[in-house]
Amino acid sequence: MPKASLTCVYCGANNPAGTNRCKACGAPIELPIVPPVRVTTINTPARNITPPAMAQRADTSPEQIRDALDAAPINDQLKDGLKAAGLGIGALGVCTFFARTASEAASIAFSAFMVGYLSGMVNNGLIALAGGLVIGLMVGLAVKRPIGALLSAPIGTILGMIAGNLLQPGVPALPLTALLALAGGALAAILGSRRSSTNVVAKWYGRLRPFLGMAGGFMFAMLGYVIGK
Repeated sequence: MPKASLTCVYCGANNPAGTNRCKACGAPIELPIVPPVRVTTINTPARNITPPAMAQRADTSPEQIRDALDAAPINDQLKDGLKAAGLGIGALGVCTFFARTASEAASIAFSAFMVGYLSGMVNNGLIALAGGLVIGLMVGLAVKRPIGALLSAPIGTILGMIAGNLLQPGVPALPLTALLALAGGALAAILGSRRSSTNVVAKWYGRLRPFLGMAGGFMFAMLGYVIGK
């Protein structure tokens, strides 16, 4: 802010502001010199400011992520659900195994018994023996779903028996009913089968199944033969 009066440095008289010469002595009025203000700046090295999201992503290790997932409640629920699903699948597989085994046993029992019964009616033990062994072998070799294993051989046996009854009057010398029942049961048992599992236990059991089927077929065929005779 400018002063109200200017003092002459020569005579000390006060002069009004804006005067160029002193009114008392005539000397030039010297304006006071204001020292310039020096501004000093400090150079600060630039800092690499990383966004919070990027910094967190860079500092987060896989171990921390795994620990965070383990600590999350939803992760525990997911693991429990997966465990329950695994147990359910395992139980379903066991139930399917027993259901298929029971279906195969029932199929062999019915078909072998019918072939043995029809063979006994014509007093032909060889057809009964062959029928039991062949049907048991075919059912043991085939791998099907439980419903397929249960119905295939019996349906084939029934169809063969019907065809044999229709054709028997034309060829009375041959036991066509027993023969066609045997052929129909064996053929239907093997049709539509699929590859066995690659599991080690299932593979060893698959090798044993034909022998078990033949043993069961033999017993039920002989039973039917005795009853039919």
